[in-house]
Amino acid sequence: MSDNPSTNVVEMANQIAINLSHGKAQSQCVIDIASHIQRFWAPSMRQQLITAVAQGELQIHDLVLIAVTQLTDYPK
Repeated sequence: MSDNPSTNVVEMANQIAINLSHGKAQSQCVIDIASHIQRFWAPSMRQQLITAVAQGELQIHDLVLIAVTQLTDYPK
């Protein structure tokens, strides 16, 4: 068990990436992942994920790393 509070959201995002990435082009996978997170996650969860990506301390699926940049609360 990790002491990092972002572990759960990263695990959830990684699972979403695995579930939505079958048989699609990478660009469509990224759109689907970002859309799912944007629609169904609370802003606080999205922020935890964005922070985890920025810190780079957890193992995050490559598609999630790209999808995070598409979230509306990602700092541009």
